[in-house]
Amino acid sequence: MAEKESINIGILVSGFPPEVLAGAELQAQRTAEQLARRGHQVTVFTRTLGTYSSPVRQNGYTVHPRRVLPVKAARTVWDVVSALGNIATYQPRPDVVLCYEYFVSGLIGVLAQRLFGIPAVVSIRGSLEYKLKRGLKKGFIAPFVFSGARRIAVQTPRIADDMYTHFRQAGRPELSEIVRAKTSVIPNGIDLPPPERADGSKVLYVGRLVERKGVADLILAMKELGPAELVIVGDGPDRTRLEGLANGTPVAFEGRVSHAAIADYLRQARVLVLPSHRGDGLPNVIMEAMSLGVPAISTNTAGIPDLVHHGATGYLYEPGDVRQLATYIHRLLSDDELHREFGENSLQAIQSYSWDAVTPQVEQMLLECTR
Repeated sequence: MAEKESINIGILVSGFPPEVLAGAELQAQRTAEQLARRGHQVTVFTRTLGTYSSPVRQNGYTVHPRRVLPVKAARTVWDVVSALGNIATYQPRPDVVLCYEYFVSGLIGVLAQRLFGIPAVVSIRGSLEYKLKRGLKKGFIAPFVFSGARRIAVQTPRIADDMYTHFRQAGRPELSEIVRAKTSVIPNGIDLPPPERADGSKVLYVGRLVERKGVADLILAMKELGPAELVIVGDGPDRTRLEGLANGTPVAFEGRVSHAAIADYLRQARVLVLPSHRGDGLPNVIMEAMSLGVPAISTNTAGIPDLVHHGATGYLYEPGDVRQLATYIHRLLSDDELHREFGENSLQAIQSYSWDAVTPQVEQMLLECTR
């Protein structure tokens, strides 16, 4: 039997737990752990606000930090230059770099590919990343990264198709074909808990409190449902406005919590609602809810329809349709048999997203880039 191939893998991500607990950062952390367990040398190149003062070994991989420049005007240039310096001097130099998001990690990766010959794989985390616009970032840097990367990774087939279509509609048909030829569809991974069903009664939202997340729609829908309790986990600049909107409605604003605590909130939930208007990619929290048998209601955007199967594991609706959202919430709150069916379907559907299923796909993509 041939000996399993081992390579040196660099992971580029803008932030890293415990400083940043967003979806891309959590996926980068677990990917590093999983690839290290499979025998690869893994180094995470990331920014730090001070938690990491020097390279540190943890969970089988190394975190190689760079400080965030306090001068905002020069921050991006410094970030790119310092990251390239870290990669250039790190020994052994990575055989391939996996970059989470096109900016700024994807830009650093493609420049490292040009300067040092290290293949760069850019992982797209949501539809907002490939929406081309005028300006430096979306008009020049984004096409440079998408065309220059050795491979592009997206989370669902729907995101891939939307990306190709958008490039054509933006007047870049050649970019659409270039990207199509090198795109891999690999979903997020999830740690599956022991088989269990949550037995909660609450409506739950988990995410940032910003306007595009559509939380106001959820609060308005809850106002139509009477005494049902809504729990909102997360924080952001829209919180004060949302608290005012929720006045007189049973809504609990829990603020920002640790990632480990989210599972406890999910166990208290009857249904998870993500009412985002755009750009969510493949939300980790929906996967976590499904792993506990909690049905999800979400908008028909980004890669969510590839995860939430309408009428089987949850419901999908068009962004901003408060009445439809209220109808779907009412169904899952009031119909025990429907809720049980959706929960069991969710438990079955999520099995293909386990790290045991996803990690070999990531590993194979990275190995192919080094050959």
